[in-house]
Amino acid sequence: MRSIPLTLIALSLALPAVAQDADRAVAGGGQLAPGWMARTDRGQDFDNIRFVEKGTGWDITVGPGVALYRENDMATGSYTVSATIEQLSSKGHGHGTGLIFGGKDIQGADQVYSYFLVRGDGSYIIKTRNGSSTAEVRGWTKNEAINESELANMTNEVAVRVANGNVIFMVNGTEVDRVPAADLYTDGIVGLRLNHNLDMHIDNFKIEH
Repeated sequence: MRSIPLTLIALSLALPAVAQDADRAVAGGGQLAPGWMARTDRGQDFDNIRFVEKGTGWDITVGPGVALYRENDMATGSYTVSATIEQLSSKGHGHGTGLIFGGKDIQGADQVYSYFLVRGDGSYIIKTRNGSSTAEVRGWTKNEAINESELANMTNEVAVRVANGNVIFMVNGTEVDRVPAADLYTDGIVGLRLNHNLDMHIDNFKIEH
């Protein structure tokens, strides 16, 4: 039997993984809900984003990762921002969805915001974005409060509460983490964040002061 060079085997294994994780095409894309703005992670256009009103919330299907927001959705000082996130499909692999807060200049080169995401394997992450760079405040961490389903339907209620010098992160009514407010951007625009290749329904998005 003819032997196959190990380099070719490694290459053949790597290629499907790269293709599998590429941004997907979205049928009916190019739509943003009225009043909303979007900023994709790598400057992609909106052809593969479908963000439409449904009931009291929105159906959102994305190829690229994206921040979604309304310019008048501002929160400063002490506040809570929350939403109910229903995963309709992860398109074959789980990625994070959740909230942004403390946003400024989101369309500009010097954009900043903090974000809190959950994903279908029952884990959450807390990060900040500054321009094109991101930094992990808390890497992906499992928590029993988070409902799991990597490939199919599942729902989580997520909330970020800023109070008394802390930012408290809640999932399904349970505190999963808290971080000193000084370590995050907290005053500014609040909105939604979806990593790439997701099909979600988001409802009950609200800001409480």
